[in-house]
Amino acid sequence: MKLVFATAFVCIITIVPVHAQERDSIAPIRDNIGDLNASYIKNGQFPGAIMLPGTEVSLAIGGFIKAVGFYDTKYNQKNEIILPGTFTPSQFEEGQTYFGARSSRLFFDGRSSLGNIKMRAYFEMDFRGASGFTLRHAYLSLSNQHGQKLLMGQYWSLIMDLQATPESLVEPTMSGGGFSRHGQIRFTTPLSKSLTFSASLEEPNNSDLKGVDIITINKYPDVIGSLSFDPSSVFHLSITGMYKPVTFKNQSNGNLDTEDGWLTAAGMVVRPGTHDKITFGGTYGTGASNYIMGTDGTSGYFDQTTMELQVGSGFYCSYKHVWNEKFRSNIALGRFFGDEITNNPNTHIKSSTYGFINTYYQLNRYVNIGVEWVYSAKENYHGGSFKNNRFQFGIQVF
Repeated sequence: MKLVFATAFVCIITIVPVHAQERDSIAPIRDNIGDLNASYIKNGQFPGAIMLPGTEVSLAIGGFIKAVGFYDTKYNQKNEIILPGTFTPSQFEEGQTYFGARSSRLFFDGRSSLGNIKMRAYFEMDFRGASGFTLRHAYLSLSNQHGQKLLMGQYWSLIMDLQATPESLVEPTMSGGGFSRHGQIRFTTPLSKSLTFSASLEEPNNSDLKGVDIITINKYPDVIGSLSFDPSSVFHLSITGMYKPVTFKNQSNGNLDTEDGWLTAAGMVVRPGTHDKITFGGTYGTGASNYIMGTDGTSGYFDQTTMELQVGSGFYCSYKHVWNEKFRSNIALGRFFGDEITNNPNTHIKSSTYGFINTYYQLNRYVNIGVEWVYSAKENYHGGSFKNNRFQFGIQVF
C-alpha cells in the first residue's frame, strides 16, 4: 500500500500542464482565514514592499491588530478560538467575560526571481500561544511561468478547501470540516484551464492515539492528493483524498505496527449573484482526528491486543450576503459525528456542533467592526454533554 502511494505521488508530480496559466492556488498575499480585510489585500490595496539594499529581494512587513471581546454562558477558558471537541467538565464552570487582542498577526514576506522562477519566503505569527505567540505559517515557495508551484514548510493542510471556508470573526473552526496546519512539501500544477491538481507529503502526527502500553511513532508521512475544478467565478469544487499510516509500538512485546488511516474531503462554492456566496463541505474517514475540526483528539485506542481507529464524518455549510458597500453577514453550521470506539472504556467524543451568525460593518477599507453569536456543543460516549453560547464583537485595523 505504501509503495503504491509513493509511486503514484512521484508519477503525478511529473505531469505537464495541458493549458498553463498563472494561479495563486497555494497561498494568497497573506493568510485570509480569519482576516476581515481579505478582499482588500487580494485587490492589492496594501502596497509597502521595499527592495533590500544590495539585493534583488523585495521585503514586506505587515499584519493587523484585531481586538476581541466576548461573553461565554458556560465555557470558562480564556481562548479566542472555541473548540467544542475539546470541552471537558473542568472547563464548564459558569462562563466568563474576556477582552484581548491575541488574534492580531505579524508577517514578513520576501520575494525574488531567478530567471523564470519566482521565489517567496513567508513567515507569519499570531499571539495566542502559551509563550506569547504562535507560529502560523513559515514556508518557501517556487513557481514558474506554467503555473506550477512547489511549497515546503508549515502551511494549511491540503485537506482544507480554503475557498469553501466560511468567514468568521476570529477563525471558522467549523465542526466536521478539515482544519489544520502541517509541515509539508506540496506540488501544484494546472491540468487545464479549469482543473488544478495538488499533491503533498505532510508531517505525520500520531499523538492522537490512546491506549495501554503504546508509543506513537511518526514513521511515514501522510500522503494527500486534491483536484480543484473552477470553470468560472460562479462555481468551485474540490475533491481530496488522504492516506495516513498510523504507526505505533506495542511496549509489551516491542512490535511495531501500522494501521491504515484515511480521509476524504470535498468542498463546493456557488456564487448565484454578485452579493451572495454559498459554501458546502464534508469529511469522512478513519484515524484522522488531527485533520478534522470538532474532534476530541482521539483517533484510535489500543487495549494491548487490538488497535481500533475511530470512524468520523462531518459536514458544514454557510451563506454570505453583502447588503451594501458597508454591511455584510454570514451564517454557518458544522457538525462532526464519531463512531464509538468499542474497545475504549474511557469517555470519548460522539458528536460536536459549531454554528455562528455574524454581521460586519466596514468603516473604511482598513477598518472592519463585527458582532457574532457562536453556538457550540459536544456529546460524549460514556457520559457528558456540553453546550455554550458565545456573544462577541471585534475590531480589525489594517
